[in-house]
Amino acid sequence: GAKDWTIIKKVSRQVELDWVMFANSLTIMNHPPELLSFIKELSEKGIMIINSAVFHGGFLTGSEYYDYKRITPESEPLKFQWRDTFFALCKEYHISPSLACINFGLNHPGVASISLNTSNPDRVKENVESVFAEVSKKFYAEMVRKGLIDKEYPYLDI
Repeated sequence: GAKDWTIIKKVSRQVELDWVMFANSLTIMNHPPELLSFIKELSEKGIMIINSAVFHGGFLTGSEYYDYKRITPESEPLKFQWRDTFFALCKEYHISPSLACINFGLNHPGVASISLNTSNPDRVKENVESVFAEVSKKFYAEMVRKGLIDKEYPYLDI
C-alpha cells in the first residue's frame, strides 16, 4: 500500500502482486483518469484492490487536516471551497459526508474492499452501515453538475 498510487504502479511493473491498497488516491474529491485506468488494469489481472483513506485524512468529514497535513482556508482556499459545496450538497440530500465518501470509494468496479479508520469510536457503527447504504443518483448528478466529480468519471450510473 502507498499514499502515492504511482509508487504502486512502479512496483507492479517489477513485482507480481496479489493485492494493493491505495490511500488518499481514489476519493470523491480526487479520482484522476490515470488512476482509474490503472485500477482497471490491476483488476483485470486479478489483483485485489483495497481503497483506503477516502476521507483525505479526515478533511472530508470536517477536520483541518488534508492527507494528514494541517491546512487552512488561507493556505488552501480551493480545497475548503470544494468541501463547503460538498457539505451543502450532502445536507441538501440528507446524507452524511462520510457516507458519500465511502460509497464513492467503493464505486469503481475494480475496488474489492475499503479500509476505514476513525479516531472517534462512535463513528464505527456509522462507517459499517455506510458500506451497505445507497446514495441517490441525483446527489451524484448534482456533484457532477457542480464540478465536484469529474464529468468523465465513468462509473456513476446517472
